Amino acid sequence: MKKGNQLIEEINQTKCANNEMVFWWLGQLGYVIKIADKIIYVDAFLSEMEGRQVEPVFKSSEITNADIVIGSHDHIDHIDREAWVGIAKASPEAIFIVPEAIAKKVSDELLIPRSRFIGSEDEKTMICKGLSITGIAAAHEFLDRDPKTGLYPYMGHVVGNGKVSFYHSGDTCIYDGMAEKIKHLSPITVAFIPINGRDAVRYKAGCIGNMTFQEAVDLAGTIKPGLAVPGHYEMFAANSEDPSKFVDYLNAKYPDLKSWVGEHCIPVKTSQK
Repeated sequence: MKKGNQLIEEINQTKCANNEMVFWWLGQLGYVIKIADKIIYVDAFLSEMEGRQVEPVFKSSEITNADIVIGSHDHIDHIDREAWVGIAKASPEAIFIVPEAIAKKVSDELLIPRSRFIGSEDEKTMICKGLSITGIAAAHEFLDRDPKTGLYPYMGHVVGNGKVSFYHSGDTCIYDGMAEKIKHLSPITVAFIPINGRDAVRYKAGCIGNMTFQEAVDLAGTIKPGLAVPGHYEMFAANSEDPSKFVDYLNAKYPDLKSWVGEHCIPVKTSQK
């Protein structure tokens, strides 16, 4: 498995046509995704932390190739604040996408200029570096909203160039109307979705949950991506799941859908059929 500058070089050298995308799984729900010549880092968790079972694959100072950095919500394994400061310096042209509800706070606290941030909102589409980015509100156990602004602190995103697109759900459970929002933006080439689930033990310990693998399968079966990619199941022992259960259930219930489960930092290329 390539790491550090070797992996950066592989990402830079990987050829990707306008109707193709390539992704590298970094662990948890973090990915590097290349669409044509644009490189997007989504929920990259790079800081050392006690108990993590997957070592960071980069130093933030090595990320010199980021065009767009997306953070779905303000938890360290999704917006890694220390790493973002390093990425902002190493990739001075990178734009940071976060939920509008937290954009000013994150910008101010990290001392990254607000001009480098774009806030995403539910079902609102923006254009950044030639890519369309549409926010999809996420329900991290609850479909929370700021009582003053009505904005959502947890967001998923659909990102594409008109030829290929991906849906990255962020941390979420399913709520009424969620799948319809995503289907409206179909076809989705790849869907990145968590499967670690939730329960009382984790919730009482402050570990806010996500879809179960069964719920994730049904979401995939509803939005019908070209490729369904489960994540968020291997980083911490107390917040894990077996991805083979997702694959087996998907194959049984929606046999026409394809899935990918594999190793970290291995390039996976796909295209819109």
